[in-house]
Amino acid sequence: MNESKSIRSQFGIAARQTGERPRLLFVDDEDSIRVTLPVLLEKHGFDVTTVPTVADALVQIAAISFEVLVTDLNVHREGDGFLVITAMRRAQPRCKNFILTGYPGLENAIRAIQSQVDDYFTKPTDIEYLVAKIKARLAEPAMKPIRLAAVFMEKEREITAHILENVKHDALLRKVRLTDRDRVDHLPPIFQSVIARLMHDNRPFKSSELQFAVRHGRRRKKNGYTPAMLVREFQLIGETLYDLLGTDMLPFGAVELTSDMKLLTKSLNMITLKSFDAYSRAR
Repeated sequence: MNESKSIRSQFGIAARQTGERPRLLFVDDEDSIRVTLPVLLEKHGFDVTTVPTVADALVQIAAISFEVLVTDLNVHREGDGFLVITAMRRAQPRCKNFILTGYPGLENAIRAIQSQVDDYFTKPTDIEYLVAKIKARLAEPAMKPIRLAAVFMEKEREITAHILENVKHDALLRKVRLTDRDRVDHLPPIFQSVIARLMHDNRPFKSSELQFAVRHGRRRKKNGYTPAMLVREFQLIGETLYDLLGTDMLPFGAVELTSDMKLLTKSLNMITLKSFDAYSRAR
């Protein structure tokens, strides 16, 4: 096994075919383990790409679709293997992620954050055990993606509570004294309008669906909001949702991130502009 394979893979990307060997990205800065373990994984049916650095791993993640990631916990610095895990979970949420560590004393710490990985192994690990664990994870039924519309419908109250908490602690927005209800009563129509777009293949907003944004802009002018406050209010909606990614509310791999989150951002931008226009015209 040699590291030129990563270069070959980068310039030879092909569509995955049924029956192909699972692609596995192996990340470790130790020369000895990069020479031995990937060869054994190849013999057990994996198509292995090996890289020695976090930077190289990020290049591969952006270029190639992987079914499995196996990364050292401390590639160069302590814990930077989780940078690779995080990047993979965001870019390829269906990839199975595994951590290797040479420090058994960190077992409790690893268990504490095990929700971020599919499993972990202590070096030196038994190859048969490692392969069995990986293949068992690959054999699990794939999680059916949940559309963001369903999340809004099912967890609107919880999401609203998180947004309210962030609004109340925001250095800019907390300057205006409002009741909790007044701070978030614009959220239900926002959720409803975004749900409608998500469920109807990104159809344009109807004029009637944006009237709430007009009313909201006028009301915030009366509330004493500055233009910056109005914009910040809408920003916090998107920021809160992104902060919830990876939690039980918006677990990685469960939400169609690319299309739904992009549409959410575009929708919030349109609503913000409509509300800001009404704010500007209000006396």
